[in-house]
Amino acid sequence: MVSENIIFGIDIAKGSLHSKEKPGYAVVILRNGEIEHHRMVNFHKIMRIIFMEKPSIIAVDNIYEIVSDKRDLISFLQRLPATTKLVQVTGGEQLMPLTKLAREKGLSFDRFDPNAEALACARLAQMGIGYKVSAFEDKTVIKVSRGRSPGRGGWSQNRYRRKMHGYVRQKARDVEDHLNEQSRARGFTFSRNITERFGGYSKAEFLVDAPRSQLHIGSGKYGDVQVSVRSIERDALVFKPLKSKKRDYIIVGVDPGTTTAIAVLALNGELRMLHSSRTISIPQVIEMIAEQGRPLVIASDVFPTPNAVEKIRRAFNAVSSSPFEVLSAQSKIEFATPYGYSNNHERDALAAAVSFFRKNKNKLEQLRKKIPSGVDADEVIAQVIRGRSMESVISDLSKPEPEEPKMHEVPEKNDAEASHLRGSIKKYEDIIHEVKEQQELLKKELSFKDGKILELEELVKKQRSEVYKKLKKDKTIKIKDMDIQRLQDKISEKNKRISDLNDRIHKLKRVRRLEISGRVLPVKIIFSFTRDSIQKTRETVGIKKDDIILLKDASGGGTITAKIIADFGVRALIVCNEMSHAAEEELFNLGVPVLKAMDVKVQFDPAEDLAVIDPDDINNALEEWDKNAQKRRMIAKEEWLKSLVEEYRSVRRRELKD
Repeated sequence: MVSENIIFGIDIAKGSLHSKEKPGYAVVILRNGEIEHHRMVNFHKIMRIIFMEKPSIIAVDNIYEIVSDKRDLISFLQRLPATTKLVQVTGGEQLMPLTKLAREKGLSFDRFDPNAEALACARLAQMGIGYKVSAFEDKTVIKVSRGRSPGRGGWSQNRYRRKMHGYVRQKARDVEDHLNEQSRARGFTFSRNITERFGGYSKAEFLVDAPRSQLHIGSGKYGDVQVSVRSIERDALVFKPLKSKKRDYIIVGVDPGTTTAIAVLALNGELRMLHSSRTISIPQVIEMIAEQGRPLVIASDVFPTPNAVEKIRRAFNAVSSSPFEVLSAQSKIEFATPYGYSNNHERDALAAAVSFFRKNKNKLEQLRKKIPSGVDADEVIAQVIRGRSMESVISDLSKPEPEEPKMHEVPEKNDAEASHLRGSIKKYEDIIHEVKEQQELLKKELSFKDGKILELEELVKKQRSEVYKKLKKDKTIKIKDMDIQRLQDKISEKNKRISDLNDRIHKLKRVRRLEISGRVLPVKIIFSFTRDSIQKTRETVGIKKDDIILLKDASGGGTITAKIIADFGVRALIVCNEMSHAAEEELFNLGVPVLKAMDVKVQFDPAEDLAVIDPDDINNALEEWDKNAQKRRMIAKEEWLKSLVEEYRSVRRRELKD
């Protein structure tokens, strides 16, 4: 069982996976507060320790220190205990330096000591920091099949193959019963795919909508049957956080257009996400932003704010931020370069978010210094940016109940402040005038482009009509071809059915000719003493009253199959080997003669699915059986009378003693 209190921290100590020398690792084990160090351990010893300890988490700073590629990673994950998690503590797709991460979480270590790094990884995983590496979907495939190939074989090959297929069927049913119990208990579903062969199944596959750790079924070989349990691989690796992130406030820069770019900053200026796409819609943008946190500011690099950005802002009820002066290309490069970007759209989105952050950076730092301990600093900053005073916000967050609102007198603005406001208004009016002139130029350019678009649309419409006619013709031909193929498949299926029925008619005619001739009696063959085999013989040659049946393999039958044979009203049952006592007793009680194949001369038909017997031989055998049956009934009756007399005597002796 995997221990919830054992965490492994692993770091590479020497060598490399890509060098000739095999790497050595430092391993630290955290067990209920105790620390155990292993220095210079090779990979094989690590696996032995893992199987002995069965940890809940294996923590590393980079998964490619223990595996070289995705194939090795999948092999490594398959060899781990079912509930042991591999955790990359430094992040998922984007990694963060281990030293920086540890410093943020209050840990310090010697980065030149592999054991210290391994301990730091284990400590961080213990705190819930890191991402679980997942290479498999929450689905499992269970395959039950033959454990060996039946081969060409000899006289007993059919019997061996039948038994092997029977074992596969029995094991598949056991697995299905177990899955039914688990599905009722855990609520998952599963489907199955069966390949039937002579005597049972050659293969059975189960697709279960649950991870392997929940099924409690292991791979293995059971005699002539093998069971394989494997998880379904993902197309790409998935990194799942150990703990769900807190939805903190973020600053979002958006650059809309044919290519939409999004930049997300934390309130401390840290870049959370940078993404651009040509196919993303506004609802998808909103969903992507919501996954990163709670948007406080939605920023744009142009003024006025574009309609697409305004829709996004209204979706979050965030504060709008647009520059009152057009940002130059040099300014955008200066703002975005420290973070890095892939194209101009990402640069513009970054510049919009960074521009707001830099303008308010000093104000945010001053606010943080004034906020008392015990009060959520990010919430105070968010409320202040939304327009509230810091004092009222701190008061609301500090007290369990809000105080009665107090009336404050609005102070009069002095002359200097009024002059400053008038200057700001004049500056904004000039900006608006310039924007309007730019708008007129853009309208003229837009009108010219609209005319060009109409001209091109007419050309496209003309070409599209010709292409459409050709495509329609090709589609009609394709549909007709599919109908022809479907009808041909149906004809093939019907022909096969006709062939099977003709074979059956031929067999029934041969049986009937033998019955009419009177020289010999037909003997109908059942290959094994099972329901399926009895039903197959009945469908092929028919079983009716007064028929003589040859049972090639009498083992395995019981009272139920014996009663099925007796219900047909057969004249006699010839067996080639020993029959179970219960089945033989049931047939005797039901009046069905059971004859040994060695006591009668049965002649087999070359087709090997029909035999004949001389009427005199069967009559003599039945007379002999009747004699033995009478003796057996007489002996049984005598035994019954003796037991009755003995019981009476014992009762009399007890009465005399009393």
